[in-house]
Amino acid sequence: MLGAILRFIATVAAIPLCATYMDGVHMTDWTRAAMIGAILGLLYLVLRPVVRLLLKVFNWLTLGLLYVGIDAWLVWTAVSMMNGAVSVDNFWWAVAVAVVVNVARTLIGALTGSLRN
Repeated sequence: MLGAILRFIATVAAIPLCATYMDGVHMTDWTRAAMIGAILGLLYLVLRPVVRLLLKVFNWLTLGLLYVGIDAWLVWTAVSMMNGAVSVDNFWWAVAVAVVVNVARTLIGALTGSLRN
């Protein structure tokens, strides 16, 4: 349970950090960027397992690259839910944010001993 809470916090913190350090991600407000991180965390909690389950066969055919696309789509969706707080220049920047979020979640999972991503 602690691992899941810490992974959620890492997801919330990753969006403002990506907006601060990446050129293709722009932020106007820290609070709203953290809210986008919370929306992304909820999408990861609810929607991500369902989509991954439905597309498991296609992911096998693409050697795992489909999951990166799914996570980038979830980032794009979370950013588009709150117009103006954070903007992502294009899909490839959404992929970069998704990779950073997943690395942060994996590191937290490794530190807490629960590698369930």
